[in-house]
Amino acid sequence: MLMRGSAYGLIGIVSAIVLIALIYGYGAAPQISPSSSSKQQPSGSTSPETITANNPAPSSLKTFASYNSLNDFVANSSGNGQSYPFATPVPNVVPVPVPTTAPSAAATTGGQGTSSTSSFGTTNYSPTNIQVAGVDEADNVKTDGQYLYVLSNNAVYILNAGSSDPKDASVITKIPSSNTYVSGIYLSQDGSKLAVLGNQYTPYSPVSKNSSLIEPPFYSPSTTFVNVYDVTDKANPVLVRNFTMSGNYFDSRMVGDYVYDIVTENVYVNNGSANLPVVFVPAGVYNVDARAIYYIGAPANYYSYTTVVGVNIMDDSKSPSSMTVMMGGSSEMYVSQSNIYLTSTTWSGMYSEYNEYTDIYRVSIDQGALTLQAKGSVTGSPINQYAMDEFNGDFRIATNTYFLDNATTSDGAVFQVTRQANSIYVLDANLNVVGKLLGFKMDESLTAVRFLGDVAYVVTAKQTDPFFVIDMSDPTAPKVAGQLQLPGYSSFLYPIDANHVIGVGMLNETVKLSLFDATNVSAPVEIARYLVNASYSYSTASYDPHAFLYDAQNQMLVIPIQINNNIQIVEPMLPSTTSGSQPATGTPNYWQGVYIFKVDFTSGITLVGNVTQLDSNALANGTSYWMNYNYDITRSLYIGNTLYTISTGKVQLNSLSTFEILATVELS
Repeated sequence: MLMRGSAYGLIGIVSAIVLIALIYGYGAAPQISPSSSSKQQPSGSTSPETITANNPAPSSLKTFASYNSLNDFVANSSGNGQSYPFATPVPNVVPVPVPTTAPSAAATTGGQGTSSTSSFGTTNYSPTNIQVAGVDEADNVKTDGQYLYVLSNNAVYILNAGSSDPKDASVITKIPSSNTYVSGIYLSQDGSKLAVLGNQYTPYSPVSKNSSLIEPPFYSPSTTFVNVYDVTDKANPVLVRNFTMSGNYFDSRMVGDYVYDIVTENVYVNNGSANLPVVFVPAGVYNVDARAIYYIGAPANYYSYTTVVGVNIMDDSKSPSSMTVMMGGSSEMYVSQSNIYLTSTTWSGMYSEYNEYTDIYRVSIDQGALTLQAKGSVTGSPINQYAMDEFNGDFRIATNTYFLDNATTSDGAVFQVTRQANSIYVLDANLNVVGKLLGFKMDESLTAVRFLGDVAYVVTAKQTDPFFVIDMSDPTAPKVAGQLQLPGYSSFLYPIDANHVIGVGMLNETVKLSLFDATNVSAPVEIARYLVNASYSYSTASYDPHAFLYDAQNQMLVIPIQINNNIQIVEPMLPSTTSGSQPATGTPNYWQGVYIFKVDFTSGITLVGNVTQLDSNALANGTSYWMNYNYDITRSLYIGNTLYTISTGKVQLNSLSTFEILATVELS
């Protein structure tokens, strides 16, 4: 939990405290109104009667009239009266003049974005696996085809990739950090700027009390930073820009030259004063102006500040922009080239059937300009960013929720049971629901979702693995077009073209790969399946899409695999479409590395090789996992005909033709 001292809490009382207008531009006040769209609610539903949509009309988003009104609002909201006496006061906070201009009204039209998967094979190297074309995602490795930028142990290494000669692969320089947790990095399109994002903490020293009692160490509030380095000279990176503010790093994206950093911070009351976000800039330390913070009028049990910050990493003369919303805790985020969608899932007793709903906020982005445009709400919650999508100006979201339903015993007694329901909602630019598919699968959990144009692929799981194809061509009436029952489940779906999808998941404690063909949407089929031959195995690619590497030109799939053969299970009976499972060569009881597959619509999913960074002697001698985890591969990429695998401890180069080791570079 974030803390602020009493000195900082009193800062907010000063009515003149604001963020310097010349440094930070805020989005205009939104004008939320009923949708003027011609889309209508569907006239009927085939969903069970117990499943109903709860989409209350969104309360008007507004800004506070003053700090005092914000303070009163927070103090009167249940659960926000905590006091934190050990927090660190913010130093040298300087009041600045209050701006005289009020926020202007914003338009309610939304930009269009197109969902897409990243495309490998268009260059001679692989980029980060991303959800939306043109929207980069922070990761721990980036490349421009000549150099590697690797995040390891909170330091960033710049390496000569050895793309011309593997023998040249080496560390050029290291950008260290202290008391930080670096969350990810971005590389500009021309390779000249590197953005490093994360949190910084300042630990307290233990405090002696009464000469005997030692209080536990306390930590000052976390701050979130965006550091931009000029890496034109790879051996001498220069810090050219820094943006720092109070709060925790939540997520980020990069569109064009702008990195959009999302920062969250708990709202609390200390000594009668509510905290405000704090911004640290070369000109001084400032509070965000309470009058520029958006909120919903209804009190709640919990609030956090969620701030979107836009930083141009190519032009230092362009001031960062920011926009802050007081909302529940941020849960997931989806970003198109035009909009950021932030979600906040809340449990409440306000609905008769449902206790869980998700608020959605749409923030338009345009060359750093940020405008809060709309707020909506749907029942349930998304499982991750892939359960959301923007298409033709609409926002689509798949949710899973629990609700109470009546059940009857054999003697006629009625009692309540908890059930699950999976639904899909379509919302317009004002985030009003215009279409929905309610309860299309009951009593199973969502495990994977992927929207692709006019269809959505959905996997739910309990004992079996239903793969659903959802027809989204009519946004006012999405419907189930077809489904396929399979053992096991998929937790990540990757469309390789308009009709074929790779699924990564589990079956009987081991990794399962599926190749689905949805050419006939009413009758999807699994045309190939591969099971890792192990008592127990798993892949981080099943929950971390950045660990998933697919090259369409070469039909190559690379994913991390961890094997433990100490657990005994019974191998399942597999259909004839299953490719032969092959163990890694010389696999001992424990093994970790990557499997390289060829994916073909005719021959299926074929294991063609494997690569590990673990020492073969240590594996042969049965050295435990804990002695080798520093060399567990978390990422892979290719440059030309060389496969690069990245662990915390080193970067390894292997031939994609023979898989022999070409070079290794240790990361100290």
